Amino acid sequence: MNRALLYLWSALLARKARRFSRSLRQPLSLLGFLATVSLLGFLFYFRDHKIMGELVRRENLVGGALVMLWGSVFKGLLQRGFACEPADIEFLFTSPFTQRQIIFYRLLPNYLFAVVQSLVFLGLFGSHFTHWFLTGLCLIFFQIVCFHLAAASAIFGGSISEQAHYRLRWMMLGAFFLIAASYLRIQWDFRIVPSFCSWPVFQFLFYPAVTLPDMVDSVQVHQWAMKLWVNGPGPMKEFWRGSLYVSGFAAGAAASLWLLFQFKANIFEAALDTTTRMADKRRRLREGLPVGGALEPPSRSVGLPHWALFEGVGAILWKNLLAARRSRREMLIASFFVLTYTGFFAALLWIFHDLGKKAGGVPLAEARGFTTGIALFLGMLAFFLQRMFPFDFRRDGPHLLSFRTLPASPFALALAEIAVPTGLVLAAQGCGIVPLIIFGKFDWPTLVVVILGYPAVALALNSVWNIHYLQAAAKRMQGRAESSSAMGMVMVVALSFLVLYPAGWTTMTIAKHFPDNQSFLSLGFILAAASGLAVQAGVDLLLILAIAKCFQRFEVAREG
Repeated sequence: MNRALLYLWSALLARKARRFSRSLRQPLSLLGFLATVSLLGFLFYFRDHKIMGELVRRENLVGGALVMLWGSVFKGLLQRGFACEPADIEFLFTSPFTQRQIIFYRLLPNYLFAVVQSLVFLGLFGSHFTHWFLTGLCLIFFQIVCFHLAAASAIFGGSISEQAHYRLRWMMLGAFFLIAASYLRIQWDFRIVPSFCSWPVFQFLFYPAVTLPDMVDSVQVHQWAMKLWVNGPGPMKEFWRGSLYVSGFAAGAAASLWLLFQFKANIFEAALDTTTRMADKRRRLREGLPVGGALEPPSRSVGLPHWALFEGVGAILWKNLLAARRSRREMLIASFFVLTYTGFFAALLWIFHDLGKKAGGVPLAEARGFTTGIALFLGMLAFFLQRMFPFDFRRDGPHLLSFRTLPASPFALALAEIAVPTGLVLAAQGCGIVPLIIFGKFDWPTLVVVILGYPAVALALNSVWNIHYLQAAAKRMQGRAESSSAMGMVMVVALSFLVLYPAGWTTMTIAKHFPDNQSFLSLGFILAAASGLAVQAGVDLLLILAIAKCFQRFEVAREG
């Protein structure tokens, strides 16, 4: 490694740290940072809880490792070139540095991220491992392997033709589906392959190849898994077993780095194209422009319907609906994610229902608790869909100043802007609520809380993201620099949790005032839930008013 590049990386790292420290003087950044620290502190406080231990079971760790490993390779392949910063293109590529030195320089932030992530992981889950230090080392080396494979895949993807890249991408998706099906069948006894795939007619279509059910239900695969997970060494050999794991992961990191350096393809041309494309994508997202740009075919003009809902400020609502309709690629990706997410929990609900039927029935309290847990996970879907449904102010960057001339109040305009993404999130959650109502055991107070709570949460999360975008847009129009780092996104996500804290705290505080008695339990639940929903409704109103206030700042920015 060149010492000049090490000095450059350390200087840029120190500059980013100072810039981040200065950004904490802004209220929104400070609240996001405090929310992130509070969330980590909350998880650290309950680090010894049984639920935290269930998250790091061997089956969950293996599944997470498979997702990280295959996701790194696939993400690198999609880049089709080594991703760099625009400043690196202008300075490093014109300097007398070798290709290996530049690759290693670009990997240095990833190495630091692997160490920091391992420390956070050990702080939260270290008490559930016998040898926490060896576990942390394994996690560091495994992350480094993922980074090396992602870089190698990106370089390889940039050196092949478009047709070969297209075929390889679909082959990798098919291979990952096979691995995921095998993992779910072996570890969780969950059949992702439909039963009709085992019919002789279906197997005849693929003769003489081995069919997917044959591979997943193979006796050899099950025997290998039992030897790997059940017949492990005794407690006296745990330390040496962990040491072998660390050695294996370290050897994997070294071997993946050696593989990365064996590529003879010239990275500069592909990296230039990839960096330019990614920088243009970030710019268009920041300015509220379509990502496809001029490559997208022109859309046909659509008239305004003769409905009272779309009159006046409702025209903004119709515009966002058309934007969602024309964003076919984004909506297709979001639909695939929603169906995968809701389908997984629907399958869990069906398994629980089927096992309860075979066992002669499940206690009502246990069935209601399981149903409520599934409902909470479906509520978390709103957090994942915020970046997938940006059909609000985030798509209207070039027109924000023009909207100031519309004969509508800022509050009504803000409400019309966030209506479409909120409705899309609720529609996505409805895909999981339907099987939950059919197979689950809901009491009517919980059902009312779910029906009223989902819109309140979705409205709050969309409001937070729009406030973040409007503030960044106001800075950009005033000629001030804006931060688009990953840490800023993390703080916005943490702030999304923070706006739900007052309602949660109110609910828990009121619930504690009722004794743990069956005759008072329903009344306490109703009062606590109603109070929490009322507080969240008030928070949502304040957030919409904050959006309107941020929108009014654009007039000041134009005069300046």
